[in-house]
Amino acid sequence: MATILDTVRQNVTMCEACGIKPKYVDPSGTQHSYCGRSCARTGVGKAAPECLLRGCSNTGTAFNGFCSVDHAKKGNALSSPSAHPGHKTQLQTHNHNDTGRTKPKAPSDVVHLSEIPSSATVWREFVREWNSKWLSLEGSALVEKLYEISYPASISDAQDKYLQGSQTTGQAHILRTFHASQCICDMGTKGPTLCKWNSCGICNVVGSAFRSVAFGVQSNIGRQGKGLYSSRNPASADRFATSCLSSPYRVMIACDVVLPQHLDKSNSVVAGDRVVVRVSDAIIPRFIVMYTKQT
Repeated sequence: MATILDTVRQNVTMCEACGIKPKYVDPSGTQHSYCGRSCARTGVGKAAPECLLRGCSNTGTAFNGFCSVDHAKKGNALSSPSAHPGHKTQLQTHNHNDTGRTKPKAPSDVVHLSEIPSSATVWREFVREWNSKWLSLEGSALVEKLYEISYPASISDAQDKYLQGSQTTGQAHILRTFHASQCICDMGTKGPTLCKWNSCGICNVVGSAFRSVAFGVQSNIGRQGKGLYSSRNPASADRFATSCLSSPYRVMIACDVVLPQHLDKSNSVVAGDRVVVRVSDAIIPRFIVMYTKQT
């Protein structure tokens, strides 16, 4: 008697990377986008086009030509809070007061997390971007899960206003960067949810849209002084990633950063692949990435 796995394999299609081998079907009968980890890591294929929103250089056009829901809304391409019917979505509200100290709340105190399936165009375009930007001599990293982050209009409008203000002195642009911190919760193992631990850097940043980081402080301190730090190379950001022992994943945040044409240390710094901004309106989380390092 044919099993569910045999039935799925009969209808399997070719790998979306190499186009030679069939897509991998795991023992549960789930069909993946690639034939194996090699193709998933290399992300072979045509380069993804850039977002249609003026000033944004991010790749990926899965949202009617835009790289994200927020950018699609700004381009009048979408009107709903999620472009992925059927995706797992969680409405988050937080006060993060586990240590007796109330954490500053995000505007409207609402964050939407949507799990992106590996069969979605958004997943494929993000993985292609991730693989092209992960530069390390120690090996690659495999994206295991991806959560898209959506904020209320008050947050996206604040970044829009900051972008417009930056363009008064020249052509500003939006850059994709990556931010890592300690993640003390088991992110990715219980669905698209944020924890309430005040010491969890990932959940604090996502929940507050960079209004605060771990322990409720408003900025990091590094070689460039106080600011919000991220990297263009996710492998570089990975050095700051710390995960709890109960999670099989490392966790990172993919962000959009507004950079003015003429950089000023008072508002933004680019040092190598490191990008530092001084205000939260200049950077916004777009995706939570759960990944594993490959050697």
